[in-house]
Amino acid sequence: MDECKLISNIFKSLSHPIRLRIIKLLNGKKLSVLEIAEKLGTSQSSISQHLKILEENGIIVKEKKGNVVYCKLKHNLVMELLSDGKRIISQELKEVNNIIKEA
Repeated sequence: MDECKLISNIFKSLSHPIRLRIIKLLNGKKLSVLEIAEKLGTSQSSISQHLKILEENGIIVKEKKGNVVYCKLKHNLVMELLSDGKRIISQELKEVNNIIKEA
């Protein structure tokens, strides 16, 4: 698979609000699927589907201990991507506010 396709898949995996919330929850932590579901108020089956996408694209890794599946971020670099996204949004809002002030 070419590099552009791989990068595209990473960004697609980050394109759902629940998956972004999962990533934020896992920042510096290892949580079980049940813990993630409880914290997000979402069904375990829904969370499992989102985790599968994140795992397939190298965002998280899963570790099974007994009957419990734990998840953690594979690379903390993903948090930098989210931070960059926040900076872009902030800059866009500043530009919109400037346009409104000038009107």
